[in-house]
Amino acid sequence: MRAQLFRYFAKELRKRKKKTALVTFAITWGTLSILLLMSFGRGLSNSFRISFKGLGDNLIMVYRGQTSKDYHGLPKGRRIMIYPRDIALLSALIPEIGLVSPESNDYFMITAAGRETNRNVCGVGPAFGVMRSMIAESGGRFINEEDERTARRVAFIGWNMAENLFPGENPVGRTIVISRVPFTVIGVMKKKLQNSSYQGFDADHAYIPHSTFSRIHTQLYIDRIHVQPKRREDNQLVERRIREILGRKYRFDPEDDYALGIWNTIEQAEEAEKGFRGVEIFLAIIGGLTLLIGAVGVTNLMYALVKERTREIGIKMALGARRRHIILQFLLETVFIFSKGMFWGAAVAYAIVRLTRLVPISYELSGIQTYLLRPIFSLDILVIFLAILGTLVFLSGIFPAVRASRLNPVEALRYE
Repeated sequence: MRAQLFRYFAKELRKRKKKTALVTFAITWGTLSILLLMSFGRGLSNSFRISFKGLGDNLIMVYRGQTSKDYHGLPKGRRIMIYPRDIALLSALIPEIGLVSPESNDYFMITAAGRETNRNVCGVGPAFGVMRSMIAESGGRFINEEDERTARRVAFIGWNMAENLFPGENPVGRTIVISRVPFTVIGVMKKKLQNSSYQGFDADHAYIPHSTFSRIHTQLYIDRIHVQPKRREDNQLVERRIREILGRKYRFDPEDDYALGIWNTIEQAEEAEKGFRGVEIFLAIIGGLTLLIGAVGVTNLMYALVKERTREIGIKMALGARRRHIILQFLLETVFIFSKGMFWGAAVAYAIVRLTRLVPISYELSGIQTYLLRPIFSLDILVIFLAILGTLVFLSGIFPAVRASRLNPVEALRYE
């Protein structure tokens, strides 16, 4: 019975082949547009989220600063330095802190296998790798507690540095010389997306134990303290407590934003998340408007069908057909037209997304293809699309169907 009904619909639509083809194409194009825009929007947002986390996940960075306010008789303009002992102090007094690491850095001449380069060398603690999303390639590792405790001469290097110093070779176990001191390479950073940085991007840096850095560099203070709260929602509390504790120790106003430089990447990530969500919604609206054009075409076609089949409707109603039967007939025809266009549009969109994801991406920082070539065709996108489509199907079919069901049978039979 259902197959016979669909054959009847197809036969009726073939009578208006040109109009039906144009409307079906509009639905196909609208479906293709909304699915591609939503998929590429989701992929773009997801790539930016990943690249933002390349700097670090749930990370607060504390810098040296300079006071901008007088405090208890002390003048403004004083330099506030931070030292390794401050890390133990913060860890002891702020239980909300999960991980913490010092970082000091400077540029050194690095040589290996007859090649040399001037790169940033960072002295860090073992927790730094976890906080900064640094994963070692297979066969390597990051700095551990024993390296830090015994001040080992080991180095973890970025992938760009590895390619420059050891092109086509595995650097793990090889020796590099930093400021005339030999170091053993214990790991190479796995490639990652990163769109935020300070002192350059991680791919070009070398990382050594902070205790070892202190021996080859005369700097007593540290450049940064990296803090990761145990819970993401405690980030503002941790930031406020850091200002209060160091303010008491170094005698500056905790409300003085310039005394300490604090980069709260958690707050920045939350703001960025709102922007990413806005981009996805905007692209979905643009795609929905494109699909709406096709829906208007379907509505016009259905109104034309009502007009052309007025006598047929009158005969059906004279023979006992109820209003709901007429409404159901036109709604089913609307669904049939939409389904055909939706199928081809969705199939082409899915194929384009799958083919696009086969294109290899570049980890070069300037490569926009890194963000554009990773669209996501996910279940929630399909659900949103079907909700929009279902609404348009109903609105496109219900008004012509109601109009047809309200025809007077006598007047319909007289219609020429």
